[in-house]
Amino acid sequence: MGMVGLGGPVSVATGSPANHFSSNGIGKSSADTSSVSPVPYVLNGSSRGRKCSAVEKVAERRQRRMIKNRESAARSRARKQAYTTELEAKLAKLKEENEELRKKHAELMEMQKNQVMEMNMQQGPKKQCLRRTRTGPW
Repeated sequence: MGMVGLGGPVSVATGSPANHFSSNGIGKSSADTSSVSPVPYVLNGSSRGRKCSAVEKVAERRQRRMIKNRESAARSRARKQAYTTELEAKLAKLKEENEELRKKHAELMEMQKNQVMEMNMQQGPKKQCLRRTRTGPW
C-alpha cells in the first residue's frame, strides 16, 4: 500500500519482496495508488488544497519576472524611440536655423564689404607715402 510523505510515495512491504518488483526493476504495489498524489497536502485546518511545490513556485516567479522584464524592455524601447524622434526633430529645426543664420551672416558681410568700398571711393585715391625700412643687420 502506498503512503504519502514529504519525500514522495513510500511503499510498505507486505509478503515476499520478489512480488513487489516488475521485470524492469521498478517497484509495483498491489494496492490502488491512482488517487494518491506524490505532492503532499496542506493539513492546517481550513485549507485542504494541493500545496504548490517549491519548484512550481520558482517556475511561476521566473515566468512572472520574465513577463515583467519583457514589458519593461518594451517600455524602454518606446521611450528610446520617442527620444530619438524628438532629437531628430530638434536636429532638423537646428539645421534649418543654422542655414538661415549663415545666409544672414553672408548678407551682412556683403553689405559691410560694400560700405567699405563706398567709403574708399568717397575719400579718393590714397597718397603714397614713403616708409623707412630696416634692411641692414646693424
